[in-house]
Amino acid sequence: MKKLTLREIQQAELSILLEFDKIARENGLKYSLFAGTMLGAVRHKGFIPWDDDIDITMPRPDYEKLIGLNKTPGFLPDYLKMACFEDGSLDVPFMKIFDTRTKIREKNFKEKTVESLWIDIFPLDGLPESYEEKKKLYKKSLMFSKLNVAAAVKTGYGTTRAKVVLKAVFVKPAALLMGRHRIGAIQKKLASRFPYGKTPECGLTVWGYDGPDQALTVSEYEDLIEMEFEGCSFLCTSAWDKNLKGIFGDYMKLPPENERITHDMEAYLL
Repeated sequence: MKKLTLREIQQAELSILLEFDKIARENGLKYSLFAGTMLGAVRHKGFIPWDDDIDITMPRPDYEKLIGLNKTPGFLPDYLKMACFEDGSLDVPFMKIFDTRTKIREKNFKEKTVESLWIDIFPLDGLPESYEEKKKLYKKSLMFSKLNVAAAVKTGYGTTRAKVVLKAVFVKPAALLMGRHRIGAIQKKLASRFPYGKTPECGLTVWGYDGPDQALTVSEYEDLIEMEFEGCSFLCTSAWDKNLKGIFGDYMKLPPENERITHDMEAYLL
């Protein structure tokens, strides 16, 4: 196996994104670059220099249509594999597309179903109209998202000694007792309380890390534009500035080096 550099990891993930974009356009599926990928497109015209993943969002109806289309033989190239919570192949309530020509080893996580480089595809759901209700929804979602992660994170991982002990003694045992798939089911049920398109606003609520200020109206999200990323053109919400400010605040300011988070993994080409 050949060990990949960070830049080679990024290029492998870009190739997955190009195939996904082709499929989405051919089948009339809406999607947008999201979070760090959207930020990278705006601030760097590509990957954030230290980043090692790609994030995409889709309205849940399009996300579910994609799952259905994948049941057609030959829908994806042979080397790509789709996994999602809905078919039981992932314990997190979203989707990944893997490049099976690669192999990864994550330093701090142990996930049996995540063995290759991937891109993440998150479903968007509706949001309550009250800001206070949005905050409550994201607070619950974040709690279960952290619980889901705790079940997979290796013992001894944490930013402080107190957090390491807390996770090892209380959080991880509780997460393992519940089981990741059961936690994921709770996350999906929380998000599905507000169907996409039935309320004015939408957001990523199955994975609660980015908070209520990411909210966009459905019409804002679906007003898609072309955005440059690594010399290619991908779809992105035209309300990218509002979305990025809601997630990152002053998003053009580089974070300190100790806050530049990656998956801390090794990747290999088979």
